[in-house]
Amino acid sequence: MSLLTKFGLISAVPILALGLTLSHILESFVRERAILTARQSIEAAARVGVQPHIGAQDLSGGFSPSKYNRLDMLLRGQSLLEGAVGEYKIWNRDLEIVYSADRSELGTSGQGDHLEAALGGRTTATERMITSDGRETRRLYIYVPINTTDGPADAVVQIALPYEPISNAIRTDARQLQGVLLAGLLLLYLALFRIVADASKRLRRQAKDNEYQAFHDVLTGLANRGLFRDRVQQAIREAEREDRLVAVMLMDLDRFKEINDTLGHHKGDHVLQQIAGRLNEVLRDTDTVARLGGDEFAVLLPHTPDPAAALHVADKIQIALKQPFVIEGLALDVRASIGVSFFPGHGDNVDLLLQRADVAMYLAKAAHSGCEVYAADRDQYSASRLSLVTELRRGMEDEEFVLFYQPKVNLKTGECFVVEALVRWDHPMRGMIPPSEFIPLAEHTGLIEPLTMYVLDKALRQVAQWREQGVDLTVAVNMSPRNLLDLHFPDQVDDLLKKWRLPAGYLHLEITESTLVADPTRAMAILGRLNQMRVEMSIDDFGTGYSSLGHLRKLPVKELKIDKSFVMNMAIDESDAIIVRSTIDLGRNLGLRVVAEGVETAEIWRQLVMLGCDYAQGYYRSRPMPADEMPRWLSLSRPKWPL
Repeated sequence: MSLLTKFGLISAVPILALGLTLSHILESFVRERAILTARQSIEAAARVGVQPHIGAQDLSGGFSPSKYNRLDMLLRGQSLLEGAVGEYKIWNRDLEIVYSADRSELGTSGQGDHLEAALGGRTTATERMITSDGRETRRLYIYVPINTTDGPADAVVQIALPYEPISNAIRTDARQLQGVLLAGLLLLYLALFRIVADASKRLRRQAKDNEYQAFHDVLTGLANRGLFRDRVQQAIREAEREDRLVAVMLMDLDRFKEINDTLGHHKGDHVLQQIAGRLNEVLRDTDTVARLGGDEFAVLLPHTPDPAAALHVADKIQIALKQPFVIEGLALDVRASIGVSFFPGHGDNVDLLLQRADVAMYLAKAAHSGCEVYAADRDQYSASRLSLVTELRRGMEDEEFVLFYQPKVNLKTGECFVVEALVRWDHPMRGMIPPSEFIPLAEHTGLIEPLTMYVLDKALRQVAQWREQGVDLTVAVNMSPRNLLDLHFPDQVDDLLKKWRLPAGYLHLEITESTLVADPTRAMAILGRLNQMRVEMSIDDFGTGYSSLGHLRKLPVKELKIDKSFVMNMAIDESDAIIVRSTIDLGRNLGLRVVAEGVETAEIWRQLVMLGCDYAQGYYRSRPMPADEMPRWLSLSRPKWPL
């Protein structure tokens, strides 16, 4: 049964019980009022019509015949008491009958509570069943006290009335009142029913709205995260039975924050609503598109014949978004990055599919490719790598990170005065872990700053130890972009130099071009302070970033390091050779030392010498080596190769 039906049935019971109870109370009240009215009428008639004709002598000595006849005439003959049935009696204070319609009762005694009460001054009434002519009738006997003097009552008049007229009057009045009562209760019930019906209707509508809002995005009307997860889970169950693919896409709008910041969130909301409309137009009815929050959308393709079909849908989405979004006459260009994952290949549950689609989406965003399919070998957030995050800090505390050193060799003299410190993680369970596996994790988790300080401390300590051994070497350490934004970094470097009692010239810091992009003003301020401390700096991996020549000219650096991706192939790739030659010329014109990384063959070494490069670093002269091998290498590294 519905809530309204239950209320109608349940509420009818107390309303009916209330009606019956009130009806009974009303009937009793009407009865009492009818008897009271009859009693008051008889009492008034007795006091007005009878009491003046009775004296004290009549009560003690009896009525004279003339007075008796007068009472007969008053009480019966002239019907002073209209409605009385002729059963009249008068008792004196001794409870003897001094007057009766039945003269045979004169002088007899009576008793009863009503007589006693009447002699006490209170009119009373009682009902009795009387048998007359073989028929039983109900009568109402009323006892009225009579005072012949100023003292207490000294006589009682009894008058009988037929009860049927009173009963009829009671029934009529009671029915009228009960009818009014029942009508009122019915109106009350109907009013309550209407109120509850309206409330039930509003509650059903509100419940429906709440259910909709619980599973849909308020702004766009698309499915929300909860509904999307539920449908993905349902699609996985069906795909398991039917042995087919399910595609999950995550889509993030590129540079959408600029729209909100420039035009305001209200205009941004209009763009999101238009995007939702275009996505619905592109997808099938069996597909699901959801807004997960902000400018992030998700698409479920539960019936995917092959990966190519999913990529075709991604292309259709990109095409749909290419049309400008017009907001109040302003045309806005919006692009999106899409990541795709498939069941069962990329995961067998909702969380894993979403997580891997998210990884693919960020790969698409980083590569500006528009769409990428998840690939395990490109996932920097695999479980094995994420487990390293929790071990990074412990590894620093336990000094599991070790430094290897690679010489920078002077191309003209073959001498080495500078080595680059390269960190490795000697993991107790996984063995030696290269920096490519833990440096990105350290940067994402914020541990890169303490790791950089760890490397600086170890490197400067090693330089101090070499100096004690008579080996005079300068160490180069790579800086993280986070360090170049930390205003306290120069002070921390100064503290370490003082700790190991080293002049600032024994430390070189290497920065990348991309390091300067985030906050050039702050980066220049920090580089300026380091330069004032006489710490030399070099630009690492030059050629892979986006620095302008004007910007480069203002940097307080002493050295350029040509990225190994250009150096390693310069002997066979003319384009790389041109880049290397141009970089060497640029460094010479700016008064900077030029270091070539990735020198692995004698041929490249000779070309660099001919081009006028200053230093070389690579496997041709030496691989990175532990600190204790460096003194021996220096002693044996006299030039025996072509200069």
